[in-house]
Amino acid sequence: MEQNRDKAASIVPFPLHRNVRLVRETIGILEKRRGAAADRFWRSTVRQQIGRMQVCGLHDRNVINDQIEKFALVVFDALRSSAPQQDGDAA
Repeated sequence: MEQNRDKAASIVPFPLHRNVRLVRETIGILEKRRGAAADRFWRSTVRQQIGRMQVCGLHDRNVINDQIEKFALVVFDALRSSAPQQDGDAA
């Protein structure tokens, strides 16, 4: 079995989107905030998580971006599914 030794691997010790506590807390706060307050909270959360990954030794920007994207998908999918459904067509 041939191995590609030229390609470095990045190990993510605990993927963000699988951190149930973080996901639930983030969803809970975003459900209560709107507009600029929600945006500020989200940006702050993302910056904190990027910093934590870097402190843990994860410096590959592509891996960090992938983790943030997966985390965002889980959070925003949950927010969309919990949002009240509107009847009719949007204008």
